[in-house]
Amino acid sequence: MRAWGTVIVILTMLMVATVDTKIYGRCNLAMKLEKAGLNGFLGYSIGDWLCVAHYESGFDTSFVDHNPDGSSEYGIFQLNSAWWCDNGITPTLNLCHMECRDLLNRHILDDIMCVKQVVSSRNGMNAWDSWTRHCYGHDLSEWLKGCNMHAKPDAKIMTS
Repeated sequence: MRAWGTVIVILTMLMVATVDTKIYGRCNLAMKLEKAGLNGFLGYSIGDWLCVAHYESGFDTSFVDHNPDGSSEYGIFQLNSAWWCDNGITPTLNLCHMECRDLLNRHILDDIMCVKQVVSSRNGMNAWDSWTRHCYGHDLSEWLKGCNMHAKPDAKIMTS
């Protein structure tokens, strides 16, 4: 009976730890990104952002990936702890001036502010290998199909 109580306590703690996370639906995320000003930001469309978020995290705000170099990537856009946020473990430049754990909740405005910094850097969307492999040069209009939005899926892509 005591073991059963321990299991219940552990499950409750896990549920509390994940209660503020979210796996966004494609159209819901598209609307949030548009509202936050990402459509056309530096020439990239909502389609670019949806494509990256899909291939990086599956639209999951709680996703964390650990790299062989010891850094980790956090959140819906998989922002790296060596460059963009501080995970308290690995050395970082923390260019977005934030804690990595803040990228793991359903509130993605801070994530969006950080990705604006990422694409404003010299690499643009090339900072994400997934964008280069899966999104660049592809028809991104599919990402907005069925979404009732004002966003244009064909914003001109500018790369450096």
